[in-house]
Amino acid sequence: TIRRTPLDLNTLFDLEVVKYIKRGPIKSDVLTTVLDCLNLKSTTMSAFLGSWKLKSSDNFDAVLQKLGVNVVKRKLITSTKPEVTFTMEGDKMTMKTCSALKTTTITFEFGKEFDEHTADDRDVKSTVTKESENKLVHVQKHPDSVTTTVREVSGDTMTATVTVGDVKAVNTYQKE
Repeated sequence: TIRRTPLDLNTLFDLEVVKYIKRGPIKSDVLTTVLDCLNLKSTTMSAFLGSWKLKSSDNFDAVLQKLGVNVVKRKLITSTKPEVTFTMEGDKMTMKTCSALKTTTITFEFGKEFDEHTADDRDVKSTVTKESENKLVHVQKHPDSVTTTVREVSGDTMTATVTVGDVKAVNTYQKE
């Protein structure tokens, strides 16, 4: 019997592209289709990619208070409307958060722990996992607390539910 190794989707896709190239000159409609597929292939997590502007925030001050952020810093943080930008290069995703107060950038691989310095000046051990193409779970571990942020995309809206202990906040972003 012949034992076959299963091919992943990317390998299968690459083989199909090679078949088209070997056939000779490629018609423009076929080339367009191939290029579209190549673009889709390179944009894993495409629902998140791009820029998102905070539109509303519910109970975020309470989360910051639970984290021990002083009242002055809480008022400054909650008065801004940050923009979050997601990019992807290979297996690494970058999340850049820009506000009038501060810009933070993290680059990570799904499921791998990394060091993070948060916008509220905590040093944490973080892990981001991909639950689906539309859902990320970001866990930040600090000696005093654990913060879990679940980001979900539905159309042009991203909801970030932030939980610290028994306190929960919901931040809603609109795609730019």
